Amino acid sequence: MAKASEIFAPVTAWFERLSERERRMVSIAGAALMAFIVFAVVVGFSNSASGYRKRTQDKMAKLQEVQALASSYREAQAARQNVEQQLTSNNVQLISYIEDKATAAGLQVPNMTPKGDLGVGDGKIIESSVELTFTDVDLRKLTDFLRTVESGPGVVKVKYLRIEPRPASDTLTAWTTVATYRMKQ
Repeated sequence: MAKASEIFAPVTAWFERLSERERRMVSIAGAALMAFIVFAVVVGFSNSASGYRKRTQDKMAKLQEVQALASSYREAQAARQNVEQQLTSNNVQLISYIEDKATAAGLQVPNMTPKGDLGVGDGKIIESSVELTFTDVDLRKLTDFLRTVESGPGVVKVKYLRIEPRPASDTLTAWTTVATYRMKQ
């Protein structure tokens, strides 16, 4: 306390020497200066706090985006691994598989032409396909056959289907290509 009074002693002596009007003006000016300093400090803290809030919100938004991307990445990785597992474990003998499914659907396959193995995409996946021709086939039997072919083991897909109706006999002629895919060893 003594040091504080020593520091303020010259200021208080100077203030005491002023007239009443000068004291009032100095007091008002001092109060205005203090109000300005308080205002500047409050505005500075407010701007700083709003800047922190904005940066925090931006970081939270980026974090949520990263979490969403990580989630979709995990799902894509799981789907990719599932397909790779199906391709790796695919040992479907396509011709016998098609004959079995055709017999189960009550169909005769009069013409079956195997195609050679082809590399697909970057060559890591091998496609084996067979072209089939069905003459005078019932639409329901054909759709049952195609559905069961694609629902079998491994990756077996109907790549191509062309149908010509035969109105006289309520049947149709169908040309189709069925393919199976496997990973290159």
